[in-house]
Amino acid sequence: MKKMVERHSLPIRLFHWSNMISITLLIITGFYIHAPNSFRWLFSNMDTPRMLHFAMAYVLLFGVIGRVYYAIVAKDAHNIVFRPIQDTKNFPSMIKYYLFMADSHPYYGKYNPGQKMMYTGWLIMAVIQIITGFVLYAPNTFPALAGWMGGLLAVRIIHYVVNWLFVLSVVVHVYLDVSEGIPVLLSMFTGKFPAGAHGAHSDADMAGDKSRSLGA
Repeated sequence: MKKMVERHSLPIRLFHWSNMISITLLIITGFYIHAPNSFRWLFSNMDTPRMLHFAMAYVLLFGVIGRVYYAIVAKDAHNIVFRPIQDTKNFPSMIKYYLFMADSHPYYGKYNPGQKMMYTGWLIMAVIQIITGFVLYAPNTFPALAGWMGGLLAVRIIHYVVNWLFVLSVVVHVYLDVSEGIPVLLSMFTGKFPAGAHGAHSDADMAGDKSRSLGA
């Protein structure tokens, strides 16, 4: 029986699925609210998607706050925060791997530069969606904020564009995870990862990564 090593703690898995569900439902209900005639097959009325959209906005808000807090107290931030100078240097080897021009890539840590860029981007986009969403929900409560962003029309455009960025980035995220192999996908359910499986690295690699995260 293969030795299993921990990859994702329980809090990380809970935040992952909570945020995944809320973002998915926000995307679906958002498209309906934006163009109900084009997505009339999704809901029979406007009340249900609007209520679900607002509820999931709060779930995402608390999910983002919780994940950021956990990243800080569990010293997990270095795994997911994109570092422009250091991580950009690793892009060529990562791209070669995903274009099937190399059998493997160096050990970048828990996540590769592309994944870290995506996770950092999701945090920024989530904050933008939360702010613009509340402005659209209660424009009379945040008139100054709406004016600073160029008016309600500009706020709607920003909200809509970022929604599409979420859709496209989620597709890329799924591709990256699938290309890493089934063990990576299963680890988000079980929290465990088979030692020696594709994507797993040696104790020396892990030790080197920990020393880098501590500033060594």
